[in-house]
Amino acid sequence: MFHYHFYQWLSFFYFYCMMGWCFESAYVSLKQRRFVNRGFLKGPWLPLYGSGAILVLLLTIPFQETPWAVWLAGSLGATALEYVTGEAMVRLFKVRYWDYSNQHFQYKGHICLSSSVAWGFLSMLMVYVLQPASERFLFWLNGEAVSVGTFAVTVLMVYDFAGAFRQAMDLRRLLEQADQVMADLEQKALQKKRLLDAAAVFAKHAVNESIADKKEALAQYAMSVDAFVQAADRLSQTKEYASDRLNQTREYASDWLSQTKEQFMERLERETLQLEERQEQLKAMAAERAERFLTHNPGAAFMTRGIGKTAEIREYMRNRREKGER
Repeated sequence: MFHYHFYQWLSFFYFYCMMGWCFESAYVSLKQRRFVNRGFLKGPWLPLYGSGAILVLLLTIPFQETPWAVWLAGSLGATALEYVTGEAMVRLFKVRYWDYSNQHFQYKGHICLSSSVAWGFLSMLMVYVLQPASERFLFWLNGEAVSVGTFAVTVLMVYDFAGAFRQAMDLRRLLEQADQVMADLEQKALQKKRLLDAAAVFAKHAVNESIADKKEALAQYAMSVDAFVQAADRLSQTKEYASDRLNQTREYASDWLSQTKEQFMERLERETLQLEERQEQLKAMAAERAERFLTHNPGAAFMTRGIGKTAEIREYMRNRREKGER
């Protein structure tokens, strides 16, 4: 059992891709109360299910006479494949196609205990029910017809995958640009805070320095008034002149600082506004390009901060559809 030629393995792979699509689409459609073409690709196939099925069949070859071992091997193998695929999707496309974060005993949102248990029972169903039936059906068909059909499905799936991969990479580039815009906005906000803090420190220092200078001048004058009583008028004039010059210098420095701060703040505000406009443009573009992705994967999420939360993008898409219907 399960000793097949390469094209037969490939045929079973496609069969389980389609079976997985039927299962996922039916389950999600019932939950959403509308038809959902589930998956990464446009066609009626989910490669994750096909890969999982072949992996489980290979892993359970030594345990076909022991149901609990089939359950354990299928559960572990499918869970490992689900985790690797989920992590690869996040790293490659910056999106999460499924999310178990709200489930108990989950890890990174890619896998969870309840899903692993289900994979074990689905593995038993496949090994003891589906695979024998599909094997009999495949062997009943004409060999040349199976080869031609397998080749045709291969061409269609490769074409479908190439298009989906290109669209996913385009979306990734948009998400990266949005992340960069977000980082620039945060940097501008930090520069504003630093500028305001520096201006406050300078103003406080200037006030303290003015008070200290006046106290020092009064003390020196009091100490020397007895010794220089005859030069009181001259000292008074000198003091007034120095005080005037100091006040002029402070006023000049204060005006220069105020003008410089205003100019810098104006430039920061202008650049911030431009970045916010660019962020909105990227959000609109991302929503447009991600519409199929979010529609096919209701539980999916963007792994980025640049365009806001995924729920906000879904709301944006919903509002746009409503406007279009009107």
